[in-house]
Amino acid sequence: MKRPKLKKASKRMTCHKRYKIQKKVREHHRKLRKEAKKRGHKKPRKDPGVPNSAPFKEALLREAELRKQQLEELKQQQKLDRQKEQERKRKLEVSPGDEQSNVETREESDEPKRKKAKAGKQNPKKLHCQELKKVP
Repeated sequence: MKRPKLKKASKRMTCHKRYKIQKKVREHHRKLRKEAKKRGHKKPRKDPGVPNSAPFKEALLREAELRKQQLEELKQQQKLDRQKEQERKRKLEVSPGDEQSNVETREESDEPKRKKAKAGKQNPKKLHCQELKKVP
């Protein structure tokens, strides 16, 4: 409820309302579970494979293995192509003149970080004492 002269309403809610919401959520979840039980779940059918009595069983298995290897090689090649494309785009974005300036700015920005890292490793009480000694 929004109080006068305030921009935002309070996020407080009564216990009655909070418990009522929790109860509704429980009922909803229960209904979902019940529906899922009614629908049931179907197991995926297993691939029976090639029966032993099939003629040329070894040839069929070899062909299946070859197809699987070709698909794997194709996926690997596509992955390499994507990586090369990304590297090429990165190289286009960063020109040779910009690299030197980026290195210089990185070195400049690293100095304060190093100082802070050293200061963070020291004992806070010790730092406080040092600050007090500096003050005249």
